Amino acid sequence: MASGMPSSGPGERLMSGETFEALLAPNLQFVRRLVQTRLGAFGDAEDAMQEILLLAFTHRDQLRDQAKFKTWLWSIALNYIRMRFRRDRGVVSLDEFPGFEIPDAAISPVARLERIEIRDFLCACMAQLPARDQAAIRLRDIEGRSLRETAAALHSSLSATKSAHFRARKRLGHLIRTNSRRAVRPARAAA
Repeated sequence: MASGMPSSGPGERLMSGETFEALLAPNLQFVRRLVQTRLGAFGDAEDAMQEILLLAFTHRDQLRDQAKFKTWLWSIALNYIRMRFRRDRGVVSLDEFPGFEIPDAAISPVARLERIEIRDFLCACMAQLPARDQAAIRLRDIEGRSLRETAAALHSSLSATKSAHFRARKRLGHLIRTNSRRAVRPARAAA
């Protein structure tokens, strides 16, 4: 082969050691600087460099385009550093914090007010719907009744109830969009 890479299978080439070394030489300082920056300690960085280069050499058959050698080597180095940080990261148990208490899980006052405002807004929109639409939404969505129970309460067939519920939700959605646009306009004008 003219490229110095013997064939290892149909359509696949294994990079020779000389080719790997030739591609590595201009990129070695670049990767060394990355490793030293991320790991800090000189001894750790040199050990890491040895392991990264060994990984790159043993997986050189995975590199498909030699023009992307620098990016490929950079990826191997970053993945190695990430894995090392994950491996070295200590695990701390909550039992090691004697005064650690779980904060109150109750809803905050601001969130409570927001929920009240949303509920009031939805109630105002619901009040604009015809009584049959209100009943369909209340029975299906608020009370959680089945389609059969809702049909019995509305004195209609299953298909008619399903259709009425769909139309009622569509009308409610339109009212919500219309009313929310009206509510936002004065706030923008004031700003």
